[in-house]
Amino acid sequence: KRLTFPSIIMVAVDECLAINGEGIEYREFSCMYPQLEPFYFDFEKKYDPFPVHHFMRNHPMIPIVAVILYGVFIILGKQYFYNRPAWNWRSAMALWNLSLSIFSWVGMARTLPQLVHNLTHLSVRDNLCEDPRITYGSGSSGLWVQLFILSKFPYVYVPGCL
Repeated sequence: KRLTFPSIIMVAVDECLAINGEGIEYREFSCMYPQLEPFYFDFEKKYDPFPVHHFMRNHPMIPIVAVILYGVFIILGKQYFYNRPAWNWRSAMALWNLSLSIFSWVGMARTLPQLVHNLTHLSVRDNLCEDPRITYGSGSSGLWVQLFILSKFPYVYVPGCL
């Protein structure tokens, strides 16, 4: 005679598990390390990169036009300033470069911990082949990766305006 017991289903709740705008589950980095969580803002932890991602995917001409305009501005700018005195915008350019440096350091501080975590917890194959929407593309890391990518537009154009 075999005794059977009612099965008990236990579901472990992973409070670090989140779902992005495409319905893909990912683990929020700042939640996995509670000692770091106070240093992250709520808007970072809950950031969904997919509205911006979808906009970029649906408007592929924007970077192409930006590159073409950049080339045109270089040619026309050289011609325009050929016989004109140079502008003295040393302070503005120093401030611009300082802001870029600060932005880069903050971005590095936000993405390096995720990178170290991935390198120490995932295989080489997973680091190279796993879907980035799961490993680093959503939540706080996804925000800073996306800001880095989008920062190339002002990085190229603002110095030309100064």
